[in-house]
Amino acid sequence: MAQTYVFAAESHGLATCMMEGFDVSRAKEVLRIPDRYALPLMVATGYEYAEHGNLVVEENEQRTPRLRADEVFFGDTFGAKLDSVPESLTPNRQ
Repeated sequence: MAQTYVFAAESHGLATCMMEGFDVSRAKEVLRIPDRYALPLMVATGYEYAEHGNLVVEENEQRTPRLRADEVFFGDTFGAKLDSVPESLTPNRQ
């Protein structure tokens, strides 16, 4: 079923990423999913970056805010600076 969702989303111009390895108990609590249902994976869905994908950003289109890579990726522990972050992952804030 997830694969069908991914194919449908992609056919409508959305990017997807199947994810596993998350805290299932916490996700079910936050999303209020009853115990009788399993949550084997999640699918992140959204629009690709215009710079990295095939999308064209219209002149009057407002871009959604993005976090810098150093705000998302950490070294050995949470909050520890990552040794190297490629420049392509640290866009300038506007």
